[in-house]
Amino acid sequence: MYSIVKGLKKLLRTSSLSQSVNSNVEIVNRSVLIEQNRKDKNCEDITIVWLSKNVNHEFIGSLRTINDYIQVFTDEQQALAYIEQIYDEKVLLIVEELSDDLCEVLKSFKQIDTIFIYTKTSEIKFDLLNFVYCFNEEQLIERLTLTCECLRKQTFIFSVYTREQNNDKRDFTGEIGSFLFFNLFKNALKFLPKNSESKKLTIAKYRNYYLGNEKVLQEINDFNFNYKSNDALKWFQNNTFISRLINKALRTEDFNTLCSFHFYIGDLSKQIESQKHLKSKILQVYRCFHMSNDELDKIRNNIGKLILTNSYLSATRQQNLEFNVRIQYTIDLNSIQSISFAENQQTDEILFDLGTMFKIISCEYNENEQMWLVNVNATDEGNHIAAEYIEYQKSKMTESNIILMLGHLIIETGNYPKAEKYFQAFLNSPIPTDEEIACIYYNLGRIYRLKQEYEQALEYLNQAYLKHCQARPTRLLSGAKAMNAIGIVSMELDHKNEAIEAFQCALKLYSKAVEQSHPDVAGTLINLGNIYSQQEKFAEALFCFERAQKIYDKHLPVNHPNVAILLNNIANLCFQQQRFQLALDTYEQALQINQRFLPNNHPTLLKNRENISKVCLSMANQPPQYTSIAFDSIVNTEIIEMNNYY
Repeated sequence: MYSIVKGLKKLLRTSSLSQSVNSNVEIVNRSVLIEQNRKDKNCEDITIVWLSKNVNHEFIGSLRTINDYIQVFTDEQQALAYIEQIYDEKVLLIVEELSDDLCEVLKSFKQIDTIFIYTKTSEIKFDLLNFVYCFNEEQLIERLTLTCECLRKQTFIFSVYTREQNNDKRDFTGEIGSFLFFNLFKNALKFLPKNSESKKLTIAKYRNYYLGNEKVLQEINDFNFNYKSNDALKWFQNNTFISRLINKALRTEDFNTLCSFHFYIGDLSKQIESQKHLKSKILQVYRCFHMSNDELDKIRNNIGKLILTNSYLSATRQQNLEFNVRIQYTIDLNSIQSISFAENQQTDEILFDLGTMFKIISCEYNENEQMWLVNVNATDEGNHIAAEYIEYQKSKMTESNIILMLGHLIIETGNYPKAEKYFQAFLNSPIPTDEEIACIYYNLGRIYRLKQEYEQALEYLNQAYLKHCQARPTRLLSGAKAMNAIGIVSMELDHKNEAIEAFQCALKLYSKAVEQSHPDVAGTLINLGNIYSQQEKFAEALFCFERAQKIYDKHLPVNHPNVAILLNNIANLCFQQQRFQLALDTYEQALQINQRFLPNNHPTLLKNRENISKVCLSMANQPPQYTSIAFDSIVNTEIIEMNNYY
């Protein structure tokens, strides 16, 4: 290595950069990649792990044309430790020797798909589901190629959505959050601006990632110079680096990669949507898998439920008997309005658009074929659910931005690390406008507040506030919402004076931006009233709550969720003043509203019922000590947070 670098430096000192310099640079790049394991994470679905005392470095270069990501180990324990921490890829393990002890350890590694025993000795049978012998380089390359092709076709990640159990448009935990993410993501891409800078940054990023892999680098150059929007489908169906990267990114919800390729994903969905199909036709296509028992049970236990594949789904008209599960997809084009798919006449392959939804009809074992047969039918129900969510969000917002709405959805699922990654990826891309950047800061502040990392929350919220106030013209309404959020964080830090100042500042900004009867003004008044309640300034608190109630009476339906929040806080104030009957009546009104929107075991309903119970105990003349304990636990301030996107 040293002699190569030394020779390269000598060449670089000459007056002109000749072809030999570029050649030597490539040699250095390849040498570095071969002698050091990859430090970056695998952006594709398959990792090859090679455990060997004597590795042929040139041969590794050949293997990278089959699968880019390869890790080489000479130590068995290090190799096992590395495989153990892999969750998002399938592992193909190459070993020269396989002892009985190592065989026992490998049985517990579910991420290992196939073990390749690369040896010149005779075959020995091991108690493993999937292992093959290879006696030379040609055999190893052939077997690896076939296995990689098979694995890329059978990757199958899906969400099951139970419609009847999730009738609450505000509860997005679990599978419903995952479903809505994929259903909205495709629509979000339509609103992202396309610019050459996005493509340049993406090309530069993956040229560096695939450094030393000449086959993929040629694909990247071809994509850079020749790609056109109407070529998107061809690039995806030809198993290029793009299809592998996007499949992995969709499956793992890798927001950095998805943002990098937003221009391409938008082109792909648009091209699929533009495909024309014959009407009055029923289409039946198939896809076969090696499916785990857990995945199979998930299907068997959800007959009649909706299922969403979290990627672009590829299927074929050909049936295959080499797997343990075959799914038959039935698409009745006479009744399904929203489905989009592209047909490849040469391969009989069908590619369904992102967000396509099906209903599970049956799952039965066929003794003759010795495989599970699953029947699913395409459905339009997914579009209706997404439309309901978008309509609900629009009812809460003065204006909507679907890109930021998507991030807001992730926050509502309670997956704060994922939400943070989403907004950071969007922030660090060349996509957002100045106004969107301010809203990203606001949402990052929300995330850190929910994670109880208050200092970082204040840092981002202050940046959001300054961005809005420094804009020309000044965005006073958004600035007021950011200041309201700063007040909320100050409340949770128990900095009451700072919270009061923030809420009063927000009210002043609102007075310049909207009418005094705007619902957002009511939200800040409620928050300010809560601070006064905590300080036992009951007259000031009641004044704020009464102003908020007049605004809600004018603008919101009587059963709106924000009305329930106001009622709960008024009830808290009444309880503090020992006006128990009024507190009880008000808590019960809040409960009646929440029961219309929330599932029966929702934490808000449980708290409602707990408050009612404790008021009843206080009214029954419980000992003073118990009343004091009830008072400490019952005063549960409910804040109003304005989730603005613009």
